[in-house]
Amino acid sequence: MLTYSAQASTLAKPTEKPWVLLLLCFIWLWPGILGHDPWKPDEPFVLAIAQGMLDSGNWLLPMLNGAPYLDNPPLYYWLVAGCVKLFSPWLLPAHDAARLATPLLMSLSLLLAGMAGRDLIGRRHGRSVVMILIGCIGLVESGHQLTPIVASFAGLTAAFYALSLTLRSPGLAGALLGAASVMTFLGGSLADLLLIWLVAVMLPAFSGWRRKNYAITLLLGLLLALPAILVWPMLLQRLYPAVYAEWWGNYALGGSSGFRHVRLFHDFGYYSLNVLWFAFPAWPLAMWTLYRNRQLQSPKLQLPLLFTLMIAVLLTLSDRASITDAMPLLLPLAVLAAVELDNLRRGAAAFLNWFALMTFGLFGLLVWLGWAAMNYGWPEGLAGRAQYFSPFYHPHVSWLQAAGGLIATLVWLWALTRPHLRGRQAITNWAAGLTLLWGLGMTLWLPWFDAAKSYRPVVDSMLRKLPATATCIATENRNSLAMISWRYYAGIDLLSFPAGETPPCDYWLVVRSSEEGVAEPGWQVLWTGNRPREQNMTFALLQRLPPPKSPK
Repeated sequence: MLTYSAQASTLAKPTEKPWVLLLLCFIWLWPGILGHDPWKPDEPFVLAIAQGMLDSGNWLLPMLNGAPYLDNPPLYYWLVAGCVKLFSPWLLPAHDAARLATPLLMSLSLLLAGMAGRDLIGRRHGRSVVMILIGCIGLVESGHQLTPIVASFAGLTAAFYALSLTLRSPGLAGALLGAASVMTFLGGSLADLLLIWLVAVMLPAFSGWRRKNYAITLLLGLLLALPAILVWPMLLQRLYPAVYAEWWGNYALGGSSGFRHVRLFHDFGYYSLNVLWFAFPAWPLAMWTLYRNRQLQSPKLQLPLLFTLMIAVLLTLSDRASITDAMPLLLPLAVLAAVELDNLRRGAAAFLNWFALMTFGLFGLLVWLGWAAMNYGWPEGLAGRAQYFSPFYHPHVSWLQAAGGLIATLVWLWALTRPHLRGRQAITNWAAGLTLLWGLGMTLWLPWFDAAKSYRPVVDSMLRKLPATATCIATENRNSLAMISWRYYAGIDLLSFPAGETPPCDYWLVVRSSEEGVAEPGWQVLWTGNRPREQNMTFALLQRLPPPKSPK
């Protein structure tokens, strides 16, 4: 039977409590969500698109600086715009309100992942899946950013749970599969949708899935999903035919790939090397599961393994070398890892626990030392490096945050000393250590990070040099980040013009790399600035020189 395994009925009496899992997940969700400006790579663009939807009332077509933005369908931008509308500005700044969309979707993803683990593997295994998932190093940063990838991840997780339900409740599974398909398409791309249905169609290769109930699930999911999926493309084609043609030809398959130009293959070995840290500790635990179950006779192995293989194939074919694209791989690996977690050898569990102690203990100590250095100047060498990497930072001490961080550190150290450690306790300690480290970094170091990663200090620096008589500032239309930042932080709408043409204003904001230089004939440099250590993007404000007087 799909729902419960024989192992599930012989589980030892649990030592972990459900409230511990809920508390740890809640703590994991929130560090880095509130209290900082939009950070690259995605946050400034997502916020600008969502704000544009609110200002223009056009919810169909994502727009950036007046031009269509087709990298992703609009679902995530709708959710972000809704959060901004509900919570800004009366409760939160716009960027903090917008970022609430991410913990909302990640909460849904963790819930569905846990339900899939319980349904596939058995009672109490859902919490193991969630612990392994939040313990994956790669999910920490990606799962706390304002980025559309969390919407496609939530859709994929819903589809995975739907397929895990098929042999027990085909009707519910079909409805959920249809909803997940719509969510995946509107939050990701046709390539993400293709992944789900390729897995669904290939599952009957295993005898356990060749059942009438499974056919009912697929048929119901298709009947529900197809009409809803077609709504957005059909409206786009009817109202913006040229934009639809551009999306279909160059963006429908995700990123910068469409049916007109299918771009394939990236630098060889990128994902195979980076997944080693991105998906740790899920992948070694998944390997342990496959070692102990080499026959692959159970649906609890077949479904996540097929998902893993299909995601690996799509990553191999992708022309993009971006490790965040491997985020969907974490879900099936976490499910595989949970299957034999209770049978993990005590020596391996002790090693994982020791590795967690050494790794997070060392980096946690560095976080505390760095916090002391950036605020009190000791140790001097570390204080100098902190000043070098974030020169705009001003010492800021919150004793409430420091006390909370100290208590969390002591509790984690106490948890690591528990005797008779098993696989569940080891992975819980690992997830708690990663959560602790991320939480310390995003509380104690958050003002320091924000001073280094935000464009607010750069914009403020230019405003101090901007003449009071300046009423028009131009920039090349390729400088979308500059247009977004100056509008958001200073309320200045830069006038864009095509690259290579003469600026239409007497003031010109240029964006160049350090090698190009900012000097231009006929223009005077009033100001230059950039984020710390960001040499590939230097901003400069130029003023047009008056024409030379003709000799009498």
